[in-house]
Amino acid sequence: MCSSYKKWSYFTLSYTVAFITLAICATQASETTHYLPPLECYDPYGRPQRCIPEFENAVYQVEIEATNTCGEDGDTNFCVQTGYSNRKSCDDCRAGQHSPDYLTDLHDPTNPTWWQSETMFEGIQYPNQVNLTLKLGKSFDITYIRIVFYSPRPESFAIYKRVSPNGPWIPYQYYSATCRDTYGLPDSLSVMKGEDESRALCTSEYSDISPLRDGNIAFSSLEGRPSAINFEHSIELQQWVTATDIRITLDRLNTFGDEVFGDAQVLKSYFYAIADIAVGARCKCNGHASECVTSTNSNGQRGRVCKCQHYTDGPDCEKCLPFYNDSPWGRATSKNVHECKPCNCNGYSTKCFFDRQLYNLTGHGGHCIDCGANRDGPNCERCKENFFMREDGYCINCACDPVGSRSLQCNAEGKCQCKPGVTGDKCDRCENNFYNFGHHGCQPCNCDVRGSLENAPSCDPVNGICSCKENVEGRHCRECRPGYFNLDLENKFGCTPCFCYGHTSECTSAAGYSIVSTTSNFNKHKEKWSAITATGNPVDIKYNAKSQTIGVGAQGYEAIYFIAPDRFLGDQRASYNRLLKFRLQLVGQPRPDVSTFDIILQGANSSISLPIFAQNQPMPDDEFKEFSFRLHEYPEYSWQPSMSARGFMSILSNLTAIKIRAIYSDYGEAFIDDVELQTAHRGAAGRAATWIEQCTCPEGYLGQFCESCAPGYRHNPALGGPFMPCIPCDCNKHAEICDSETGRCICQHNTAGDTCDQCAKGYYGNALGGTPYDCKRCPCPNNGACMQMADESVICLECPVGYFGPRCELCSDGYFGDPTGVHGAIRMCQACDCNGNVDPNAVGNCNRTTGECLKCIHNTAGLHCDQCLPGHFGDPFALPHGNCEECSCYPRGTEQTDKGISICDPNNGNCQCKPNVIGRNCNECKNGYWNIISGNGCENCNCDPTGSYNSSCDTYTGECYCKPGIIGKKCDQCALAHYGFSSEGCKSCDCDPSGSKGSQCDQFGQCPCNDNVEGRRCDRCKENKFDRHQGCLDCPACYNLVQEAANEHRGKLANLNKILQDIQSKPIVIDDNEFVSKLRTVQDKIDILVEDAKSGSGGGEKNIE
Repeated sequence: MCSSYKKWSYFTLSYTVAFITLAICATQASETTHYLPPLECYDPYGRPQRCIPEFENAVYQVEIEATNTCGEDGDTNFCVQTGYSNRKSCDDCRAGQHSPDYLTDLHDPTNPTWWQSETMFEGIQYPNQVNLTLKLGKSFDITYIRIVFYSPRPESFAIYKRVSPNGPWIPYQYYSATCRDTYGLPDSLSVMKGEDESRALCTSEYSDISPLRDGNIAFSSLEGRPSAINFEHSIELQQWVTATDIRITLDRLNTFGDEVFGDAQVLKSYFYAIADIAVGARCKCNGHASECVTSTNSNGQRGRVCKCQHYTDGPDCEKCLPFYNDSPWGRATSKNVHECKPCNCNGYSTKCFFDRQLYNLTGHGGHCIDCGANRDGPNCERCKENFFMREDGYCINCACDPVGSRSLQCNAEGKCQCKPGVTGDKCDRCENNFYNFGHHGCQPCNCDVRGSLENAPSCDPVNGICSCKENVEGRHCRECRPGYFNLDLENKFGCTPCFCYGHTSECTSAAGYSIVSTTSNFNKHKEKWSAITATGNPVDIKYNAKSQTIGVGAQGYEAIYFIAPDRFLGDQRASYNRLLKFRLQLVGQPRPDVSTFDIILQGANSSISLPIFAQNQPMPDDEFKEFSFRLHEYPEYSWQPSMSARGFMSILSNLTAIKIRAIYSDYGEAFIDDVELQTAHRGAAGRAATWIEQCTCPEGYLGQFCESCAPGYRHNPALGGPFMPCIPCDCNKHAEICDSETGRCICQHNTAGDTCDQCAKGYYGNALGGTPYDCKRCPCPNNGACMQMADESVICLECPVGYFGPRCELCSDGYFGDPTGVHGAIRMCQACDCNGNVDPNAVGNCNRTTGECLKCIHNTAGLHCDQCLPGHFGDPFALPHGNCEECSCYPRGTEQTDKGISICDPNNGNCQCKPNVIGRNCNECKNGYWNIISGNGCENCNCDPTGSYNSSCDTYTGECYCKPGIIGKKCDQCALAHYGFSSEGCKSCDCDPSGSKGSQCDQFGQCPCNDNVEGRRCDRCKENKFDRHQGCLDCPACYNLVQEAANEHRGKLANLNKILQDIQSKPIVIDDNEFVSKLRTVQDKIDILVEDAKSGSGGGEKNIE
């Protein structure tokens, strides 16, 4: 109790002394902010004022790094100095028992915790140090550092600080009984005025070994610093109190001197132990924040930062916000807050820096950077160099080309000053018709306006090559491209393509042509215009003499076209690249339903068309509108299908129709007027038409357009027309000229043929030899034609009728005779007589010497085909040829010749039949006979007279026609499951399938019954049996009585039956009414007995016989 009281009293006393000391220091530095409560950054009126965060223990629960701690490498034995007769109590320090965490935990004197090092026994003693490092996490203004030792205070230790996490360690304070020997500093408590106030002092105070526990050391950062009284204005001391890290270096233990004896227990009693470390401080916010908060930086690390006000920024509010640099940053004081002011960038930038020179000149140091909208100047108040300000205040890049401009700065309108020949607001290109853009300007191109694109001379600004029209070339656009001619200012394409029917690409302008127009003004009549529907049906045209127009009315929903007369047609090549013009009016028609076939130009083999609105033409309506269409293949002109210039001219060269659509709906009218087709005519008065070509024809061609072949040439193919090429005449040297259209040669030297490739009639030889003597006269009668064979023999080709052979010395096929007497007397050739019964197209119909017919047809035979063939009959002399027909005998039923030919009468065709065979064609057996196919005549059927209907049978199978239930080829047996063979046929057994053993009955019709089954058909159980489907089971015993009664009745019935039979066999006529009455009574009783028997036999389906 007394011991704990002493500890508490000692701790209270030492702690009280420390704070008295700190209070004295605070009095001396009354103008500092170290002990003021937190101040807000703005007063109640919203005016900025100096502000400070709350005062705090900056290392409370801060993790401390210790270079040595007992128990880290295993239990450490230590002893405690008690101070009484050098008594020592010893214990073990285990891992974590006295960790560095206890240095900054909540300090409770009644339940102390402490950090402890290893002992002197483990080598803890000068010069070996133990370092304790406290990382504050940010800059703090340090007021004091208090250390409460749980062991005796060290003989020598030092306090260091850092002002940045990676900066050097700066001495802050030294404590040592031997300041000069240990740290090389004098023992001093203060700094003299005028000396360096940011140096560490060394003091021998607090270096005694007593007290052995709870010794206090309190370091005040401003104690002994003369300028502390004016701290706000001392930058040196403001830096002095700043620290981000604190390090306590324990250099030398305090001892009683008994360690020199090396006693282990003594050595183990000397160690460092600290119960608590406190750092009284405020977050360093330079007077611009009233609180310090935890935040996460860009690296994801959490730390404390000032919550800056006064538009300051940074962890310590050590700078202005990025856009608040109009005045220099400063630490806030009680007299000057140094609030950061925004830069004036006129809204064109959000970045600026503090410009000291600008501040000194203008009192505003905010120098804007990265001005937007192409602005420049400290306040973005002007445009950047080489920019100009538009009326709306926007700065626009002058973008003056440095090569073509006299200066890169433009005027207030944004126009640059250009060098000669240079144009453009930016002076970045040559003027039209200038090139070679360079530092001296541009040179003139001298482009020919006639060949320049769109008649506006311009050239490539680099090489000076002029931009030519489509059909023009040359550096200056003065030449037509190959295949084109007539460089013309009015020609959109510059030059006209040479047509020349495709035979040459060289042409020039033909002289003597003038510009004219083919027109229809309808001043007096229709001028031969007509109209047709789209399907070609003619439509009547109306002529309006008052308006001098022609018109047409709708006829159903079919397009109707105006058709131009002949003077607009034919060869209209002179209208190429000219205009077709007219005026059109639609009356009473809705908006036109246009198509690509509104205007049609039709040629000999093809046509082209376009819609009425093509080439920027208006849509027709109820007022006259002018339409103008250029006749050219250029795609923009919309003619379909697209084609080449030659294709377009080909249509114009033979224009067969011009169709202008009039009707676009199923009602209304249309009128046309002032039709004009621009063209040119030779010899007409007027302005020269230079677009008519004069072709330079190649060899073989003639004419202005090379449309004709020169003498000695012809079109290929023949009759192909002027488009076809001309090739030399091919006459095999037997003619010099040929027809230029057909190519037919005018042959000489006894030759013939289109190319003189044959000898003339009556001549032979090889006309392809190319000499005047190629063809010789034929050695044939009547100057007939001949030909020379490969072996040079000559064969006559035109022998008289009936003759042939190389010299016509033989009879022809179909003729006979001996013209040369080879077989005797000379006989002239005459036609063979075969009575028309040979094929006139066949070869070898008769012997050429005797005249015998060899190939009779039409079923004839004989020397002159004058008989019918065997097996045929008719008239072989009938006209126009023999009428012999085949006898149509059935071969198997007809007698045959030795050659297997059926024998028939040659006059009437009746066949000669085999035995028992009848009919004209011998194809039937006599009745009762069959088997005609045997070839031996017909056989007897032999049908059973009882079982057959008659004696006849099937002609081919011999089967007789059987009565019902009878089978067999001769109808002589009953069929299966039948019985009773008779003239009526056989009856069906009709055996009951469930009561019979089979379906076949005997000859009397009795079916084979199963046990306990009876009846002819086996269709009922025997008496006193039941359920035939289960095999006729025995009835119950009671039915035996019924059986006996039934048997009794049967006996009586049998007796009656016998009496009746006797009466029937020996009848006696008795007129006895009484007997008749009794007989009826007996009959009635019999009927009753029968009914009783039926009911007693077990079922109505059973019959009792």
